[in-house]
Amino acid sequence: MRPTLRSTLPSRRGLLGGGLLGAAAMAVGGPARARPWADPPHHADLLLPEGVRAERVLELFLYGGLGPFESFYVVEENGRPDDPAYPNEQWHLFGAAQAAAWEGCGVGADLLPFATDALGQSVKLGPLVEPLRQRPDLLDRMRILVMRHDLEPHEAAIPYALTGLRLGNARLTSLGASVQRYFQDRDETGRRLPYSYVLYPGTEIPTDNLRASVAVGLHPGSARPLNLRIDDSEALAALMARGTVGEARAAIDALHAHYLGQQRARYTTAAGLRLPARGLDEHGIASEAMAEAQALGEVFRSANLKAERLSSCVMEPAASTIGLGIGLATHLLRHPQTPARHVTVFDGGLVTASGGGGYDVHTHHLRDTSRNLLHTLSQLTARINMPGEGDPAKIDLDDTMIVLNTEFGRTPYVQPYSRNGTNHHPYGYVTVLIGGPIRAEQRGVVGAIGPDAWADRCLTPAESRAAVLAAMGIYPFTQESFTIGDLRGLADEGDALAWLNEIVLGVKP
Repeated sequence: MRPTLRSTLPSRRGLLGGGLLGAAAMAVGGPARARPWADPPHHADLLLPEGVRAERVLELFLYGGLGPFESFYVVEENGRPDDPAYPNEQWHLFGAAQAAAWEGCGVGADLLPFATDALGQSVKLGPLVEPLRQRPDLLDRMRILVMRHDLEPHEAAIPYALTGLRLGNARLTSLGASVQRYFQDRDETGRRLPYSYVLYPGTEIPTDNLRASVAVGLHPGSARPLNLRIDDSEALAALMARGTVGEARAAIDALHAHYLGQQRARYTTAAGLRLPARGLDEHGIASEAMAEAQALGEVFRSANLKAERLSSCVMEPAASTIGLGIGLATHLLRHPQTPARHVTVFDGGLVTASGGGGYDVHTHHLRDTSRNLLHTLSQLTARINMPGEGDPAKIDLDDTMIVLNTEFGRTPYVQPYSRNGTNHHPYGYVTVLIGGPIRAEQRGVVGAIGPDAWADRCLTPAESRAAVLAAMGIYPFTQESFTIGDLRGLADEGDALAWLNEIVLGVKP
């Protein structure tokens, strides 16, 4: 019988002393504030300094649940055929079928040693991360976080993975909203274009509460990232140019402003006091943002908005919306005039997996995961500078952190009633950080997945999301983001921030 979910995180005293966790929308300006959001009331000295922190973040959300046992977390000793408790599980689940499945992908079944986990196990990288394995410079900037929670449905797990908070929590806030608010409050240039974007694929993909990626929680509406659905079309920039209104553009914008002013007047007392009206404030933000669509269109017009037709693992060529998304995200992050600070790209796969989306492999686990993950990682690595390359249009890991996120993993055993598929498994999976404050000294694994495929020492989504904020030098403990109670076994914000830096990120400021 599988063990029940248990809390295994020791106290911070034990973590810091013994190292037990591891070896190793559109921004238009919000209301004026006397103090920028997330300026720490205490512990400012614990924030990562400039030159160490990540200046921007690219997050790839591997929709459907990426299985770690052929990709980022292979422990050969677990699940061997002669294992008395868990035979033919994890890496050994599909046995000889793996070689046949990967033959057309150009990868073998060899494993690459990466690091030792918290249980002393040798963690190796599987064949499905071959594009990363071909870049030792990227592996030296990689830190694998072992994750665990107890939400099996996509609809509950996805918001939790994206925000670190469960559905129903009034503070449920996306990473993009926090980043948008942080830089918006510190802008002194009058910038009116977004700092944060979310890109959804135009391929068939269920909703499953993906819109948690733009949730603002207790933030004002101006913190909402700009979310766009991208597909095999070049019409996006043209639509943003608002060509259909022609020369009437200025008059239409003035009319909108007039009606907005009338409505605001209804919420203003005779003494000039504005009554709280969040809905009206957000309507005003959207109305004012519309006038900036043309400027935003100029940013997109210089990007490649046509998806290439590509193949992976001897399949028929298909429009690569994930390639388009990664390319557009890179363009936004590296834009010379108005660079973004955060982009989330949803990976729905080069082709739809059996369960819907990129990695929801209830059947054909090896086939679908192989062709989609290998393709995504090849598209990603092609857009990251090689050592000494210095291409300003590519991602520079010295200032950009890449986050590979997913809602859960896949079971280490075949799903009932399926010969070749796996089910949802939130009890042991991984999130991967590459670049930013993660350097060669931080390379490694935080936590461990045991022989039973359950995480032994692990992080929760709240802890990993707070760590990404900390990696950007953003104080994570505000009423709009996380409280000390969202992290386990910690009672002081200073201790919690030190724990995020030193244990989760492996960095001492």
